[in-house]
Amino acid sequence: MRMKLTKSRKRINWLIALMTISLLGITGIQAYWLTNSYQLEEEKFDQDVAEALTGVSRRLETLETINFLYENFKLDPFFSPQFSSFYNEKYIQDSSLLIEGTSGHFSIAVKMNDDSILVHENRTENTPGIRYSNRDTSYRVTLTEREKIAMRLKKMDAVFDQLIRSSINRKMGVKSQVTEEHLDSILSFELHSRGITIPYEYSVAEGNKVVLTSQNWDETPQAHMATLFPNDFYGRSHLLVNFPGKTSYLISSMWFTLLISLLFTMAIIFTFARTLSYSLQQKRISEIKTDFINNMTHEFKTPIATINLAIDALKNPKVIHDPAKIEHYSQVIRQENSRMNMQVESVLRMALMDKKELELSFEPILITDIIDECLQHLQLALESKGGKVTHRYNDNGVRLSIDKNHLSNTIINVLDNAVKYSVNAPEITVVTERTQEYFILIIGDRGLGMTREEQKHIFDRFYRVTSGNVHNIKGHGLGLSYAHGIVQAHGGKIEVESEKGKGSTFYIYLPLYPENEN
Repeated sequence: MRMKLTKSRKRINWLIALMTISLLGITGIQAYWLTNSYQLEEEKFDQDVAEALTGVSRRLETLETINFLYENFKLDPFFSPQFSSFYNEKYIQDSSLLIEGTSGHFSIAVKMNDDSILVHENRTENTPGIRYSNRDTSYRVTLTEREKIAMRLKKMDAVFDQLIRSSINRKMGVKSQVTEEHLDSILSFELHSRGITIPYEYSVAEGNKVVLTSQNWDETPQAHMATLFPNDFYGRSHLLVNFPGKTSYLISSMWFTLLISLLFTMAIIFTFARTLSYSLQQKRISEIKTDFINNMTHEFKTPIATINLAIDALKNPKVIHDPAKIEHYSQVIRQENSRMNMQVESVLRMALMDKKELELSFEPILITDIIDECLQHLQLALESKGGKVTHRYNDNGVRLSIDKNHLSNTIINVLDNAVKYSVNAPEITVVTERTQEYFILIIGDRGLGMTREEQKHIFDRFYRVTSGNVHNIKGHGLGLSYAHGIVQAHGGKIEVESEKGKGSTFYIYLPLYPENEN
């Protein structure tokens, strides 16, 4: 039996270890997956911010160039009178040319509009004409002055644009180029166009000097940076943007993923916890069952052996003719039989309490009378161990509505524990007190005492301070559990105070109802 129990414990321990490792592995994978998801969201966010800042820089540079040209040049010189004549004159007039061919004659008509030249070629037979050579400069078609000027202006425009940008950045500081309202407007537009709507703070630095900041700017290493006016050859200005709520924003953007992951993780943990609790409970029940069987076997074996001895003694011819001895052995048989009956009754009562089928018969009784009867029942056990009981009643004779039978058994169980767990001669004190709400029965001893951990389980079913197969103290772990249930059924409570090696004190609280008071 012991070997089978050991193997069962090992299997349960291995199962618990495997489940724990599996749970840790699943939780670790979930954490790794969520971390990667967060990093991907952060990278996308950083990329969107970088693109937004690049857009801000590009817009500022373009707008600054346009503003400079508008303020300083107004574009008027390009439309001044000396240039207008080039757009009004026509240098290719409507004309006709006859070119002599070897096999016939060709007629070429050239017509010109403001923006196009139409060349029409006709071949005519036997039409006289004149042959001209394109090598003759007097008849060569050349570029107009307007086209030449347009080409020059195009080249000048590209060079002029570069010179203007360089001039702007060289002569003006960034603070003169950018206003806080203008920058905030462009920055907000670029961020919102990329779906970034969280609050932000920014600053503009020229070299190592901060020249412009938002109201709540606080520089952090995580600030995003972009170069303003990148075509400036004589200095660099930078735009720095910080998002105080970046972490919460990224987490909120992952709320669905986090919720699903959290729900599944919690479900796994809950299932694991329930399975583990059930396994431990089954393990404990198995141990309790084994201890209970061993203890009950011992408890029944002793009175059965005693009864057998008494029966054998009664068969002795010397005893048969001795009425006193017959009475003595008959009393032994009766006591041991009563003892076994009480043990069976206690098990049956616990079964009824489990099914909530235990019926109590309440009647008003003087509580001190019940206590005296219980002490009288314990007198023989005390005398056999040389013990004594000291009692003091401070309740002035309170009558309580109680079930006499079950409450008597409760008090006897507590007193019986006080006797059994006393190392030397038992010294038991019984005191009664009364408050506005409760009648209190206090039973103390100077026995073995209990640790704090043992006190937590003292009212658990089948629990014994001396557990396992050690039977130096008789019992099966049902007495205090039964007492706890009966006191609760009376609307009261039972508590214990104990110190290892110094004894224990039990407090039984029974409610005082108006009809219970004298």
